[in-house]
Amino acid sequence: MSGTVTQKRDLKYLHFIITIALMFLFRFIPPIGTITPYGMAVIGIFIGLIYGWSVDADNLIWTSLLGLVALGMTDYGNAGQAIAAAFGNESVMLMLLAMFFIGMLQDSQLTQWMSNKLLGAKFTEGKPWVLTAFIIVVPALLTIVVNQTLVALIMFVVYQSIFEQAGYKKGDLYPAMVLMGFMVICSVAFSLFPFRGWCLMTVGMATKAGVEINMGGWIISVVAALLVACVGWILIMFITPGCKVDKLKNVDITQFQKESAPLTKRQKAVLFILLINIIGCIFLSFAAGKTGIRIYFGKIGVYGWVIFLIALAMIWKVDGTPVLNKKTAPGYFYWDLILVVAAAMVVAGQITAETSGITPMVGQLMAPLFGLPPYTFLLALGIITFLLTNVANNVAVTITMMTIAMSMATQVEFNLQVALMVITVYGVIGLLTPAGSVNGAMIHAHEFTTAKSAYIAGIIMILFLTLIMAVVMIPLGMKLMV
Repeated sequence: MSGTVTQKRDLKYLHFIITIALMFLFRFIPPIGTITPYGMAVIGIFIGLIYGWSVDADNLIWTSLLGLVALGMTDYGNAGQAIAAAFGNESVMLMLLAMFFIGMLQDSQLTQWMSNKLLGAKFTEGKPWVLTAFIIVVPALLTIVVNQTLVALIMFVVYQSIFEQAGYKKGDLYPAMVLMGFMVICSVAFSLFPFRGWCLMTVGMATKAGVEINMGGWIISVVAALLVACVGWILIMFITPGCKVDKLKNVDITQFQKESAPLTKRQKAVLFILLINIIGCIFLSFAAGKTGIRIYFGKIGVYGWVIFLIALAMIWKVDGTPVLNKKTAPGYFYWDLILVVAAAMVVAGQITAETSGITPMVGQLMAPLFGLPPYTFLLALGIITFLLTNVANNVAVTITMMTIAMSMATQVEFNLQVALMVITVYGVIGLLTPAGSVNGAMIHAHEFTTAKSAYIAGIIMILFLTLIMAVVMIPLGMKLMV
């Protein structure tokens, strides 16, 4: 036994040395093509982050912090600037704020109550696949109108409670597939309306280029892809070896029905806060604008609304206890996740920075696409976007690929509207690696996933969504978006 423990300890030291070498020594490799010395340093740090996170999934903090220090020791600036940029990122700040909600849910035991209700529901008794479809699809569809990060953070805590009560273990494939499926549907649903949120960037860039987006064709194409994603992912889980629902099937629902006691006053208050948060986010997503009182709604935004609710929860007392207890709620913060997102966002953002020279290299590699038939060209453009967004900042990748697509429109015959739609939808689905997006980081940092289970689910996700792109979104878009 002692020999095994010593061996594991020695391997940890070896992984630590390899991570350090990648982050701090890779930069001394001679640059390739248009990639600058700074770009080589960024690539090394990125690979080091992925490696460190993969080999020590139980402790993601040290890798994340070392990555920021390594970035600070490049031409980026210094370690202080890298750390400031990481924690000044909007996604990180939203996650920090959302953690107060998570703490409130956990501290009040409302998540356990929710999972008891789901596991004890009569319509799912003896039907684990019905339960699986319900817990993945229904909350994911909320992201059509509600901020995706907020919904995901809340649901991931609920999922954790369900997995614990059903008896799943860390590294089981089923939890990873549930998390991945939820995020897949969230990501597609998030891009449904081209006149709000993320998609407004696409419309804005298209308008500047003199391209009018066919809104109806966009919505129908994405709805079709969304329906296929909802049904298809459950079927994928059903046929995937190792993705077993046995533990859900064998659950005695009477146990959870008994434990689903009436809500306490505090739990009702927490539930009320959550509901008005959802209502507020829906209202803000449609009410914000550039004229009249809508300007103020735009200025409040999701961040201001969340802060207002946090303040309300802190001063609102139920039976002498604040709805959000500042002493106990922070104990439920997921610091691993926060630091993974903080490091991933700032490092991934530098991959597409002009000073790295990586983007021109991507442009050169795309030269062989010239001369391809329109459908094949669109598919190749979408796949490249999809692969890049899983290793680099999705906003930067999306803008870069849109710029490339619009510049190539004068040289290659293809439907630019469809190209912009595909780039927008697939540019946000960075789920394979922690650096792909906030959502990808959340999957990898979850209590029930390991690097192995997350990457298996991620590879399945890439193949599945590529198929949807090829047989649903692009063909339908080419027919409707004219």
